[in-house]
Amino acid sequence: MKKIFIVGFIALGLLSGCTKYLDVKTYGKAIPETSEEFAALLHTHLNDIDYGNIETLLDNPDALLDIEVITDNFSLPLSLSGGRNLPKYIGSSLNDKQVRYEKIYAVIRDANIIVDNMKSVANQGDKNVLGTAHALRAVAYYQLLKEYCEPYTTDDQAGLPIVRSFDMEERPLRSSYGQTVAFIADEFEKALTYDVKDDIYRYTADVVKAYQARFYFWIREWEKASVLAKYIVDKYPLVRGKHYVDMIQSKHAKLENVLLKSYIYGGGNSDNSAVAAQNNITQRPLSKNFTDLFVEKEKDIRYVLSFDEKRINNKVLNGRVRSAEFQLILAESYAHLGKEDLALQAINKLRAHRIEDNIDWTVATLPEVDAKSLITVDAEGKPISKLINSILNERRKELYAEGDRFFELKRNGRPEFWSADNGLKYTTEEYMYTFPLPRLDIEVVPGLVQNKGYKY
Repeated sequence: MKKIFIVGFIALGLLSGCTKYLDVKTYGKAIPETSEEFAALLHTHLNDIDYGNIETLLDNPDALLDIEVITDNFSLPLSLSGGRNLPKYIGSSLNDKQVRYEKIYAVIRDANIIVDNMKSVANQGDKNVLGTAHALRAVAYYQLLKEYCEPYTTDDQAGLPIVRSFDMEERPLRSSYGQTVAFIADEFEKALTYDVKDDIYRYTADVVKAYQARFYFWIREWEKASVLAKYIVDKYPLVRGKHYVDMIQSKHAKLENVLLKSYIYGGGNSDNSAVAAQNNITQRPLSKNFTDLFVEKEKDIRYVLSFDEKRINNKVLNGRVRSAEFQLILAESYAHLGKEDLALQAINKLRAHRIEDNIDWTVATLPEVDAKSLITVDAEGKPISKLINSILNERRKELYAEGDRFFELKRNGRPEFWSADNGLKYTTEEYMYTFPLPRLDIEVVPGLVQNKGYKY
C-alpha cells in the first residue's frame, strides 16, 4: 500500500503562500512610489543572497547541507555521532518545504508590487529595477515549478497558482503546467528586454540567460536550452587546475566563470551558520557508489577536491551559478536531440578540463551503464543510454555539494531508494520528489489541489 505522508500544520506566524502573502496594505504600510524605493524593495532580497541569510532564490550553506545529505551521494548508516541530527531522507524536510513555498511567494509579492506600480521607466536605472523585478518573478516561479510540480509529461498536468499583479483579494487555483511554463517563459523574455548590466542588481542579462537555460532544460526544450547554454560557456569559458580549485573553494569571492554566488559577504549569524553547515556535512561520509565514479582517481582534480580518504567532504558549501553546469546542459541537450557527435565533444571538453591526460570518449569507448545505477531511465522516460549515463555521471561529480543531485533524480525517473538507521528503514518514495503545498492554503482556498501522496 502506498504510504501517505501527513503534512503537519504550519503555525509560525509567517505569511502563507497564496492566502496572505499579498496582505501588506495595513497598519501604516504603504506601496513604494519612487524608483529608489522600488530598488530598496529589490535589494532586500538581493542582500539575502549576498549575505547568505536565506535560501529562497539561491541556496546558502545550510540549504545545501539539507538537500545534499539526503541523496545517494551520502551514506546514512555510516553517519558519525555528530550527524545523527542531520535529515535522514527527504521525508524529514517536507514540512519545512511549506515554509519555503511561502518565502518564495513573498519574493513574487514584492516583484508584483514593482511591476504594477512603477510608472516611470525614464532611464537605465529605472530599467534595471523593472528588469530585475521581472527576473526575480521568473526565477521564483521556476523554483516553484521545479520543486512543487511533477516533472513534465503533458501541458495539462497541474502547474502553479499564478499571481500576475498586486491584488489583496486574489486567491488563484493552480494553472495548468502549460500555462505556468508560458508565464515563466514570458517573464524571462521581459526581463531581457531591459538589458540589465549593472552587477549590483545581481540578475544581469547573462544571469537571466543562465536561468533561462536551466528552465528550458528542466522542461525538456532541448534546442532552446542548448542555444542558451552555448552562449554561456562561450562567454564564460571553463577553467582548470588551480584556477578551478580556487573558484570552487572560495568562501566569499566570485571568481572565474561564476555568474552568481551566495554568501559573498561575511558577518554575524551568516558566518556561524556557514561554519556549522561545513562542520556538520563531515559527520556523514559519502557513499562508495559515489566515490567509485572517480575511476581516474587523483588524475581527476575533483577527486581530492571533493572528499578525503575516509570519504569525508572537502568541498566548500556555497550556492552558485557557474559555467560547467551549462557545459553539462549543452552535452545532454545535444544527446537528447540526437546530435551524438556534438554531445561527445561537449562532455569531452569538460573532462579535459578536469582530468589529467584525459583520453576523449568515442561512441565505442563510452563506459557501460552500471546495472546497479539508481537512474535507469532518462528525462524523457527512455531506458538510459551509455551516452546519457556518462553525462549524468560527470554531472554528479562536477556538481556534487551544489544542490543538484536530488533534482537530477527527480528529473530522471524519480527512483525510489532507502537507507537504514537504528533499525528503521527510510524510503524516498516517488511522490516525495514533489513537495507539498502548504496545508493552510489547501484549507483556505476552495478547490486548490494538493500534490499526490499528501493527505492535506
